[in-house]
Amino acid sequence: MLWLAANDGAEELRSTKYGIKTIYRGHNINDRDTIHVVMYTPSIDVLKEHMENEAELIASADGDTDPSTMSTSVASD
Repeated sequence: MLWLAANDGAEELRSTKYGIKTIYRGHNINDRDTIHVVMYTPSIDVLKEHMENEAELIASADGDTDPSTMSTSVASD
């Protein structure tokens, strides 16, 4: 799974540059093309900045950088 290696390989970049930390990542058992990632991010703007700045890295893992194709849910304590 190309996305898995790319996701795990970028963990240090996300953490040190953006303060984003992966809590969970996996794929839909019936559709390996649908992935689920739960992350801690300082803000939604930081996540958007990461997606824009690292679009080439995301695309190299066959990731889609079009926000309209993604589902984002915000949870807080």
